[in-house]
Amino acid sequence: MWGKKHKRLAVALTCADWRLHQRKVDLNARLAKLLEVEGVDLIAVPGPDGLIRAERQSEWHAAVAQIKLLIGAHGPVALIVLAHQRCAGHPVSDAEHDIDVAATARALKAETGYMQAVHAAVAVYRSDMAWDLKPVAQY
Repeated sequence: MWGKKHKRLAVALTCADWRLHQRKVDLNARLAKLLEVEGVDLIAVPGPDGLIRAERQSEWHAAVAQIKLLIGAHGPVALIVLAHQRCAGHPVSDAEHDIDVAATARALKAETGYMQAVHAAVAVYRSDMAWDLKPVAQY
């Protein structure tokens, strides 16, 4: 950023599933539009809305450490946890994804002490190349 105006950025904790990161899906640009920012840093892990489960505690701590690093380095104006339907990393019902992504966003806000908005959303499956973004909660 060396002498340039800082951009409005966000940080997303999202799934590593390749289907979400195809050029045609354009996830980064769609998240930027949803959050009204110029860019989005991504932390991608399998089933991010399942990270707060006890058996995934070490993964949760690693993701939180990465997000804290990006908060310190880039000063984002928002965080988002993005889950998706038909997820192999957290194979639960669509309704459970809504509940779990909200709980994960709430836990992320508490764990990081982040003072601005932490969003929760779910990518709704239409096809491997077509996903709708459904906002679920904001803390």
